[in-house]
Amino acid sequence: MRLLKIFLLALLFGACATAKIDYDRNADFSAYKTFDFYPDMNSGLNQLDEKRIMARTEAFLKGKGMVRSNTPDMYVNIFTRQYETPYNSSVGIGIGSGGRGGGFGISGGIPIRSNSMTQEITFDFIDAQRDELFWQGVLEAKMGNNTSPEMREQAYRKVVEKVLGKYPPGKK
Repeated sequence: MRLLKIFLLALLFGACATAKIDYDRNADFSAYKTFDFYPDMNSGLNQLDEKRIMARTEAFLKGKGMVRSNTPDMYVNIFTRQYETPYNSSVGIGIGSGGRGGGFGISGGIPIRSNSMTQEITFDFIDAQRDELFWQGVLEAKMGNNTSPEMREQAYRKVVEKVLGKYPPGKK
């Protein structure tokens, strides 16, 4: 059963592309010691998934020595975009006949799987004093539609680790 869960989790977010990171090369990342979530955050997630990803993000940043504060050095803004990704694999079926001077053929494709949902998750770190973006991480991941709450929790933990693991730049 445990192997099945690991396999399903791998299917859920295993096809994650590499996190794309961009940042202000002039930013002093050591100056950011406190954080809070952007007050007008509109993540595009349902409330349960938003709570999951915010909790994972908060735990991760605290693990890096940062403190959540009402007067933060930086705001964290998380937003997502979902779109359907067509699955291009199919099985072909054909009927053919050929002979002297003539031919006949019929073919068709039967999809092996249905389309999947891709979720693009963006993390923006915004300087609270200047209201300017100084770091951004983006990750695209395939999403299953019928995923258990436990698997969603694990999946968002992996997304946060993959993206925020690249913060601050130059440190591992």
